[in-house]
Amino acid sequence: MKAKQSVIASFLLSVAFGSAQAQFVEEKKISDSDAYITYQEMNITVSDASANAPLAADVRVKGLNPRKIVVMEDVKDTTFEIKNYRLYTVSCLERGYMYYSEKFWPEESTLHKQEIKLQPLSVGLKTDVRDITFLGDKTEIYHKSRETLEELIEWMKLNPTVKIAVIGHVNGPDQSKSERFYRKASEERAQSVVDYLVSHGIDASRLVAKGAGNTEMIYANPTTDWQAEANRRIEIEVVSL
Repeated sequence: MKAKQSVIASFLLSVAFGSAQAQFVEEKKISDSDAYITYQEMNITVSDASANAPLAADVRVKGLNPRKIVVMEDVKDTTFEIKNYRLYTVSCLERGYMYYSEKFWPEESTLHKQEIKLQPLSVGLKTDVRDITFLGDKTEIYHKSRETLEELIEWMKLNPTVKIAVIGHVNGPDQSKSERFYRKASEERAQSVVDYLVSHGIDASRLVAKGAGNTEMIYANPTTDWQAEANRRIEIEVVSL
């Protein structure tokens, strides 16, 4: 049990963050169980959320290969081996459907079931775009965010008439700073994302930057780096089709 706790504790120190369609994942808690899982699989199913019917789509998995994203084509139902206690991001891009991304630790069982329920595009749909982070308290996008930004670009190219609002959120439990300060900071981060998309071929008329400031923090009083990072996030909303 001590060995298991040490492995997970070390892992927690090495990862940071990752809500809307996708919900924010809590920190991995150390289980009280003495059972140590030596072999684990992930089962992914894809469906149309409105029709509740299977749907074939390309699925991308971060975490299987430390050097690259694994792309699985035309997935409806697939199962594969995964590494124990590793953080995964599963994303899905499909014409006519909202961008999908979930970041999670697999359940502590021999089989983790990941249901991808794609939402048909409609005005007002929102979702977080996982793995977009910034350098410190600045507006410069962290280089490891580029793969996710490229996914967003591809999704917008698959759906060429969609217009979106890019909404920035910040961590702001410090009440000594004004609401205006936090809103401006969040809008500047959203604008950095918009600028990146425009510089990579997305028409500026399809994008608008908005800042929610610290008004929608997931944790009002964050006590860990993980919770603070959860409050800093980028969200997109469909504003026109």
